[in-house]
Amino acid sequence: MQIALRLPRAALEGLHNHAEEALPLESVALLFGNVKDVEVVVTRVELLENVAASTTSFAVDPEREYHLLMDAEDRGEEMVGIFHSHPAPPRPSSRDLRNMRLNPVVWAIASKSTGSWETRAFLLEGEDLTNVRIVLT
Repeated sequence: MQIALRLPRAALEGLHNHAEEALPLESVALLFGNVKDVEVVVTRVELLENVAASTTSFAVDPEREYHLLMDAEDRGEEMVGIFHSHPAPPRPSSRDLRNMRLNPVVWAIASKSTGSWETRAFLLEGEDLTNVRIVLT
């Protein structure tokens, strides 16, 4: 059965707006919620500054990330995904693949390379890159 990322439609619109505002830099956000069987349910999105200030990579302030993770734990949530934008089509770069090994959550990647925002999601399981279906709620 295919893994699904359940994401509120308004959250995806907010992520796309965040990415638009960040252009030409990559944008980044952390997705919080819970995993239920083969569904990753997003209940909260935290839009973050790309402290790398790069057009081809992103970084999150480690202190900010730590506080968000502690807050999620207090809320009974976990970090279930990482969102970022790409200047190229929405698929993991070689750098993303390396980082996906360190952060084994769903990675949602948005791109406007075709003129309008397109977002795809992926999960790296071992050496297998799996497409994750995005279900808007």
